[in-house]
Amino acid sequence: MHPPAGPVDRMPPVPAIAAAVLGLIAAFVPAIFAMAAFAFSGGQLEGSAWLLLAVPVILALGLLVGAAMLLAGRSWLVLALPAALLTLLLVYGYVTGGWGAGFFGVFTVLVPLLTAVLAVLPPVRSWVAARRRPTSSLRPPG
Repeated sequence: MHPPAGPVDRMPPVPAIAAAVLGLIAAFVPAIFAMAAFAFSGGQLEGSAWLLLAVPVILALGLLVGAAMLLAGRSWLVLALPAALLTLLLVYGYVTGGWGAGFFGVFTVLVPLLTAVLAVLPPVRSWVAARRRPTSSLRPPG
């Protein structure tokens, strides 16, 4: 993907803004899971049980950092990867454990899925590539 020649807007394209907002919303899913895992463990994480806390925390932080980096025009991949991984983990969980969450289950899968899809769209990737060019002249918003 080649970035466009000429000045680049400071304002992210609409899909990038939507991906960042959805990434922030998607970060609540693993954060809630991490809080529930910690609460049910009673603070006693033995053996590999610490993974039940570490994985969701890392995913939530990845989504938060990725949303900020996308809006800054630094990286689209930092948001797309944790969103895609969260989607895969949720789908795996629903396939192996059943789909008993109703609308909330659909919502928890669709938000990170849409985040990943929007973050990898060509306009978003080319905007980030243009923003990362060292010699790019930035055009003021508006």
